Parts: sequence; structure tokens; C-alpha cells
Amino acid sequence: MRIVIDPGHSGPVEPGACACGVRECDVVLAIAKLLAERLYDREHEVLLTRTGDIATDGLAFRAEMANANKAEVFISIHANSSEHATAHGTEVYHYPGSVTGRRLALCLQAHLVTELGTADRGVKAANFQVLRETDCPAVLVEVAFLSHTGERQLLTGYAGQLAAAVALAEGLQAYFAGQA
Repeated sequence: MRIVIDPGHSGPVEPGACACGVRECDVVLAIAKLLAERLYDREHEVLLTRTGDIATDGLAFRAEMANANKAEVFISIHANSSEHATAHGTEVYHYPGSVTGRRLALCLQAHLVTELGTADRGVKAANFQVLRETDCPAVLVEVAFLSHTGERQLLTGYAGQLAAAVALAEGLQAYFAGQA
């Protein structure tokens, strides 16, 4: 399968959420690279929208990359944040009305919550640009909250990043196998 992985945000231009010196763009890039390794091992064709910091805050190129390469699945990886330090958990978004996007989101959500032990914030529909403009089934994954002390430790540690990557890889396998 041809899979496009989008480590959300870009680095210095648009780092995403930041908490206690941790930048979302760095955490999600680490998870994306670990996920790519797992998918390569399973003989999938994997493309990353970025492999390091990039000098743009644009979003259109992410969907364009998936469409131009005829991706079969698009996954945008993010870390959540809230003004409320107690907010925690995992949630996965799909484009409203996308049956296959919702099924993909359900598979990923189930595996992430089980593997990470995070609260299940559910699968939700959203009109995000990267979901709206991508031709294939697309999801935006909020792995956990950078603003929550325990989840920030999960997101910044290698074991937590690896667990997220493994969960995403297993969720993809479940999706490709027709589960959910």
C-alpha cells in the first residue's frame, strides 16, 4: 500500500503546540519516522510530507503530495494541547461523510488507546484542510496532550513514541484487513 504520513506543523515557522520547552513538530516527527520504519518493514510504500524542519506553514502541499502520488491512505500526526492542564486523551478526526476515513479513524483510535493507555476522546468529523483536500481516506491523529504532564512524558520518551508508532501500524493493518 502507498501511505503518506504527515508529521504535523513545520518547525521554526510553525511549531504547533509548545509546552515546557517541547514542540509538537518535534514529537510528531519522531513518531512519524518510527511509524515509517514499521511500515517499510511490512513492505508498504511510505512517503513523509517532511523529514525535518521546513520553511512553510502552508497545508495545501500535504494533500497535494498524497494526491499526486496516488496515496491509498493519508495520516496526519499531531499532539494536542489545552489551556486546561487536566485535558488528556487520544482522538482521531476524519472528513465529514467519509465512510472509509471514519473506518480508518476507528481502527487507529482503538489501537492507540489500547497501546498507550490513554483516555478515549473518540473519533470525530472535522473539515480540516488536509482531510478535505485529500482524495484518499485521510485522518488527523491527536496522539495525546503536550499540555498534560503525564502525556507530555509519554510523547517525549522513546518508549511512548515507539508505542504510538506501533499502535498506528497495527491500526493500519486492521484497516487494510477490513476490520472496524
